[in-house]
Amino acid sequence: MNEKKSSQPLVTGLLRGLAVLRCFDYGRERLGSSELARMTGLPQPTVWRLCKTLEHAGYLVADRDGKSFRPGLSILTLGFSALDTLELSELVRPLLQEMSDTFQGACSLSVQETSNMLYLQRIEAPRAILSMNLRVGSEVPIISSGTGWGLLAGMPAAEREATLVLCKQADASLYKKAHGQALAALTEFGRCGYVSNVDVFHPGLSTVAVPLRDANRWSPYVVNCTSATTILGSAQARQKAGEALHKIAMQLLPIVDRLSK
Repeated sequence: MNEKKSSQPLVTGLLRGLAVLRCFDYGRERLGSSELARMTGLPQPTVWRLCKTLEHAGYLVADRDGKSFRPGLSILTLGFSALDTLELSELVRPLLQEMSDTFQGACSLSVQETSNMLYLQRIEAPRAILSMNLRVGSEVPIISSGTGWGLLAGMPAAEREATLVLCKQADASLYKKAHGQALAALTEFGRCGYVSNVDVFHPGLSTVAVPLRDANRWSPYVVNCTSATTILGSAQARQKAGEALHKIAMQLLPIVDRLSK
């Protein structure tokens, strides 16, 4: 395996483990440590330790003789999970496109990533006038974002409290500044079925967000719409956006259920 030098901090053991896993394919379902050492260019004792570690985690399974290995269920689960996540982000694209065109803004699907929300999909209308440089892969703090407030609103109480602790640990000053606004958003969700902010974080912009949940289940995903306050600033417009986001959320929930299994 050719391990290129990098200025970024790297976990070499992880890279080596992934190199071992990449050796398996349809023509090579079972491989021994000597074969893996030859294919990766790693010392055989190192490969053996990697294989036993991957076996312990369920990513490899040892044959009865203990000398060769094959992929385990855990590696298959990782693959299916990645495909399902791609399916979720791609299926939501036309729904977000239609809504972003309707409200001349940007609509997104995001998911919790510790104390942040990670954008999995984001669609902007051609005529959208936005002052935020967000894209797929961007992260925003839960405690100070409309999509983060949507997540908190959809959580059961215990999970919400645990997430708030994470937010406080991540940035105590930001938590102190935005905590009251987040709690107000939760009250709004109980009354309206969505959370919103008008000119709170970005003057001239308003956001409406809805969690992917129903009466019996919740998930770490949120859909939201951001547009100019001139378009989304009225209560009537936000109600319309909230209802549209709720319909999108209900269409995505069955896919999220499959992701969680």
